[in-house]
Amino acid sequence: MHSYPAALHRTIMAVDIAGYNNPSRTMAHLREVHDGLWQVLRTSFAETGIPWDACFIENTGDGAMFLLPPEIAKANLVAEFPDRTRDELRRYNHVHAAETRIQLRLALHAGEVAKGSHGSVSEAVSATFRMLDAPEAKAAQKESKADLVLITSDLIYQDVVSQAPAADPGAFRRIPVKVKAGERAVWAWLRLVGAPIAGTTMSATALAVERVDRPLPFTELVEALLAITCVRNTESRRILLEMFSRRDIADAVPYQEEDRLHVIELARTCERYDGGLEELLATVRKLDPASPPVEKLGAVIASRTAYRVL
Repeated sequence: MHSYPAALHRTIMAVDIAGYNNPSRTMAHLREVHDGLWQVLRTSFAETGIPWDACFIENTGDGAMFLLPPEIAKANLVAEFPDRTRDELRRYNHVHAAETRIQLRLALHAGEVAKGSHGSVSEAVSATFRMLDAPEAKAAQKESKADLVLITSDLIYQDVVSQAPAADPGAFRRIPVKVKAGERAVWAWLRLVGAPIAGTTMSATALAVERVDRPLPFTELVEALLAITCVRNTESRRILLEMFSRRDIADAVPYQEEDRLHVIELARTCERYDGGLEELLATVRKLDPASPPVEKLGAVIASRTAYRVL
């Protein structure tokens, strides 16, 4: 009977160069980009204190995959490594022509990984590359022109990012990961590093209320909702409720003819359900994805939930 080595729990990091196969890049450009990537990664590893030789490293052509040993603290990966990498990308891009500049997406996950005859075998590894290829992550980077997009699995976000203030958990937003048609979407968390995030992050006003010693009062939640047109308006609020993916929440909201009272009922109902406020914010963003009032709502909701929902 054939026996296989036992799978081991590993931290998985994958990186991908945005637009690697852009037609404007010649072979000479691609060679420069390839060498630049490894220079940036090696330097970022060294500055974060991650031993390069202790990692399993796989060249993926337009990126790389790393399996990190357990003694590498995940908190350092989400708090220090992205900013170090952003700085190295800026140094590299500053002295290179447009055709050889590098933008990266970086995905972090963890799970069981086994060794196969020609590489790693792991559902967690596959999930990491799905996050890396998430259309919403690519679109966010293209729109923002960020040097670096950090994507973490929900596991990493909940267990590591949300517990590490230095990781700036309020700068993350939740995105769906669904690469193949017909497959069930899973969730990941995205942070744009080193670029203004038009429509995808909280404003300075919202950030000012992100970290508080106690939840903001319920009246703040109601006022934040009423400041958003698609919530305040009767007809658009009806559409908003129809768009809820959680029908158990939407169907439980008592109807009130007066707008303010109906919004109060909406807020109360969402707070009664686990993940209800998160569902409310995600649905509001479908109708109004890029406005300061929605950013403020996100910050208020973040203060009233056990973990941030941005």
